[in-house]
Amino acid sequence: MKRFFVFVAAMAAFVATAQVATAQEKSEKTPHVAGYISNKFWDNWELGLGGGATFAVKTGSGFSDSTSWSVYGAATKWFHPVFGVRAALEVGEFAYLTRPNSVKAHTSFLYLHPDFMVNLSNWIGGYKERVYNAIVFAGAGVAGSALGDSNNRSWEVALDAGLINRFNVGKALSIDLTLSTMFAGAGMYTANPVRLSRFNSLHVSLGLNYRFNKRTFEVSGATADEAKAMLARINVAEKEVVSAKAESERLTKVTAEQSRQLEAASAQVVEREAALRTAETRLATINSQASTAKDAVAAANFDEILFYLYGYGVLNENNKTRLNLLAQQIKESDSDKVYKIEGFADPQTGSRKANHRLAEKRARLVYEYLISQGVEASKLEWKNCGTENLPFNKKEQNRVVVVF
Repeated sequence: MKRFFVFVAAMAAFVATAQVATAQEKSEKTPHVAGYISNKFWDNWELGLGGGATFAVKTGSGFSDSTSWSVYGAATKWFHPVFGVRAALEVGEFAYLTRPNSVKAHTSFLYLHPDFMVNLSNWIGGYKERVYNAIVFAGAGVAGSALGDSNNRSWEVALDAGLINRFNVGKALSIDLTLSTMFAGAGMYTANPVRLSRFNSLHVSLGLNYRFNKRTFEVSGATADEAKAMLARINVAEKEVVSAKAESERLTKVTAEQSRQLEAASAQVVEREAALRTAETRLATINSQASTAKDAVAAANFDEILFYLYGYGVLNENNKTRLNLLAQQIKESDSDKVYKIEGFADPQTGSRKANHRLAEKRARLVYEYLISQGVEASKLEWKNCGTENLPFNKKEQNRVVVVF
């Protein structure tokens, strides 16, 4: 009997591993353990109810003589796609042959226990919707036997472990096939079995599980699509800055040409005065247009903008490439300008102290990286702005370092 349950558990684990591996090959990589926002207390709860058969083992009894029944109820809280806890209550009876006459005994039992849950499918294959999930659990609690017999009633500390084969039939409902084992002291027996040993039973249960309130988990930081959209907006802003600079140079040349023409036409004072007034009016229009262009790219009035994902404070390859270009620009410039580096963090997630440390780390790393690329320290200043004077309106945009 024991070999049978070991075989069934091994096959279930194999099927789970094969399924998640195949799904992973067909889709993009997903987070496994790290990278999720903790949910609220009333999110991701489950209620389960079911029943099945119990088998008392190592008592010297045959299969039919050691088979009985049990039912269970459980409440589970998942605080992560992989990890959760539950409280379970199981009641039923176990059967065995007693000595010396091999009389079959039926003893009622109750087992109340908390369990720690691990979703192997989400751990191995990444968190995603799937038809099948393999969930292992282990716990300890209090077990009582002979509940209706005060003379023989016994209470023992018990341990349990098992595998839940979960088949999802909807977003809220699933069917659970549970294989588990329970260990307790020999006091659980109200009569001596043929072979006396510590209490050990196997349980096979079939039940329904219902998930309520929020049933999914959010990935921390920006999604891949959000990051792409943000980079696209940055590229557009960079092009607008280049276009504005080119327009400014063109307008400067136009103004210089008009001044030369005014100087050359000094002999026609009256006519040139009118032309000068016309030129001044045009210049005012040009300055107004330049001001409007600057306002249109106000979000990009920085020499560089480096965005970070939630909780990240390291430079990725894209950020390093952008800083390499900025370092070359600073080194080639004859200006005495001192570039300011300011680090920020999103105030709507995390504690104030943690955000302050994260913003400081982001700014300091940019400062150190520019120096490593040959920029003189005298041309740089860095500052930890924490969550104060944020440059952008959206919270995910303030996970940023700006250089100006």
